[in-house]
Amino acid sequence: MKLAMPGWLGLFVVGQVMALQAPPHQAASQIHSSEDAQLQASVRQAIANDASLSDAGHHVMVIVSDGAVVLRGPVRNDAEKSRIDALVRKVTGVKEVTNEIDVRQ
Repeated sequence: MKLAMPGWLGLFVVGQVMALQAPPHQAASQIHSSEDAQLQASVRQAIANDASLSDAGHHVMVIVSDGAVVLRGPVRNDAEKSRIDALVRKVTGVKEVTNEIDVRQ
């Protein structure tokens, strides 16, 4: 079910799962606790600090739940996908990473 909201922000509800859809130039996230919020900020900072990443790479979606991180979104190549994965795994507090990043050329 899609709920209508003004502007570009839309909330989609599917069963018990809720996700925030942001415009393509901003990364969306789903946060479950203050610890997850802090971890999500640390992961976003690690990605933002890597100048070798493309604009798309800098804007991958980061979802954090109980220390587990899910990465989604398009990047330019396999090397960038691997680089982001490696950066995230080095962030203190990350328990596991599920890399669902798509390579788009």
